[in-house]
Amino acid sequence: MDQLRMSVSPLDWGLEPSVGKNSDKLKLLGLDSEELESRCRHNTYEWLCRQFNYEVGAFHGYYDPRTKELHEPQTANLIAPWQLIAAFDRYQDGNLLDMAKRAANWIENNIVDNHPMSLVLGGVRDNVKPTQLWTKYTADYVILNLTLYDRTGEEVYLTRAVQSGKFLLQAQNHDFAPKYDHWFELWMKKGWQSFGRIIVAMLALYDITQEDPWLEWAIKWAEYGLSLQAEDGCFYLINDNYYNSDIAADEIRALVRVSQRTERPEFLESAIRFADWHVTHQRPNGSWWLGIDRYGTKVSDYVGPGDIPNIAIALLMVHRVTNDIKYLVSAVRALRYSLTVQATPDSGAPYLDDPNIVWGFWSWDPYYDYTMSSDQSTHHVRGFWFFLDYFFSLSTRVQNQLVKLEGQTLKAASCE
Repeated sequence: MDQLRMSVSPLDWGLEPSVGKNSDKLKLLGLDSEELESRCRHNTYEWLCRQFNYEVGAFHGYYDPRTKELHEPQTANLIAPWQLIAAFDRYQDGNLLDMAKRAANWIENNIVDNHPMSLVLGGVRDNVKPTQLWTKYTADYVILNLTLYDRTGEEVYLTRAVQSGKFLLQAQNHDFAPKYDHWFELWMKKGWQSFGRIIVAMLALYDITQEDPWLEWAIKWAEYGLSLQAEDGCFYLINDNYYNSDIAADEIRALVRVSQRTERPEFLESAIRFADWHVTHQRPNGSWWLGIDRYGTKVSDYVGPGDIPNIAIALLMVHRVTNDIKYLVSAVRALRYSLTVQATPDSGAPYLDDPNIVWGFWSWDPYYDYTMSSDQSTHHVRGFWFFLDYFFSLSTRVQNQLVKLEGQTLKAASCE
C-alpha cells in the first residue's frame, strides 16, 4: 500500500487527473464525470474567484445575498486556497496558485501570532474570539504552507509551517490543549479537540523535513486521540461531549495515515470504527447531521453541507486501505448529496439572479441565512475531484461491483 500524504489535492494521493475521461458507469451512479467537471470549473472560475478581494489579497469571509454584502476576510482563507491548489494541479493555471499564495500571505500578516516575543508564536487566531489561538486553525495553516512549499519550493512557506508546527507542539506539551487564550494567559483544556488535523500537519512536516521528532509527536497525538474514542466508535470532540461533522474527516484520515507510518493496527482499527459509525449514521439523502451529543441526541436540525464531501474523501481513503466496498458506496451517496446544495443556473434555488450566488454551495441545509462561503466550496469541489480521479484508478471489477450495489439502489429509488 502506497503512503498517503496530505489530502489537499488528488495528486497528494498519487492520483492522475481524470479530466476528459468519462464512463457510463458513473452515469449509473448519478455522478456523470462531464457534469462534475463542469460544475467544478464553473465554481472555481465563476464563483470562487468572485469571492476573492484582489486589492486585499484574500477571500471574503462569506457572502450574504440578502444584503448583497461580502464580509471581511477571516479564517476561511485557511482552506479556501486548497481548492485553488487542487485546481492548479488540474488545470496548470498559475494565476490560481498566485491567488493561493496571496491568501497565505494575508493569513500570516493578519491572523497569525508572529511577534518575536510571543510565547505562542505561529498560532492562528479565531475570528470570533480573537484572543484565542486554535490548534485546529493552526494545523490547517501548516498544511496550506507545506502544500505551497511542495509546489513552489519557496522556503518562506516551509519556515512558516515549521513555526506554526511548534505551536502545535506547545499545545501537546500542555496536555494536548485545543487552544490558547491570551486574555487568561492559559492553555484551555476544552474546546474543539480536533487532533486529526494536527496529526496530518505533523506527518506532513515529517514527510518534507525528514526530521524524526515530527513523526514521534504525530504518534503522541494519535495515541491521545485513541483515548478520546467512545465505545460506539464515534469521537465527541467538542468539549468531550459533542460530535460535529466539521471535525470528523480529518480524524479518519489522520488515523489511517499514522497507521501506515507505524504499522500499529490499533490506529487503523480506530479509523475503521469511526468510518463504520458514519456508514451506520448516514442519512437517506447521503448527509450526516451537524451535531449529535454523546447520548445520541441530535442537537441541531441542520447539516453543514461542506462537511459531507470532506467525510466522503475520508471514506475513499478507508476504502483504499481496506477494499471494503461499503465505504465507496457511502462516499458516492455523500457526493450525490453535494450536487443538491450547489446553486446551478437550473437548480431553482433562491437568489439565482445574483452572480455571487450562481455556482456556489450553500453554507447550511436548510438555508438558515442564505450565506455562501469559500470554505464550503473547497470541500465540494475537491470531493468531486478526489472521487473522479479515484474512480478511474479502480479496477474494472471494483467499478462494476460499485455500480451493481449502488446503481441498482439509485434506479429503484427513481422508480418510486
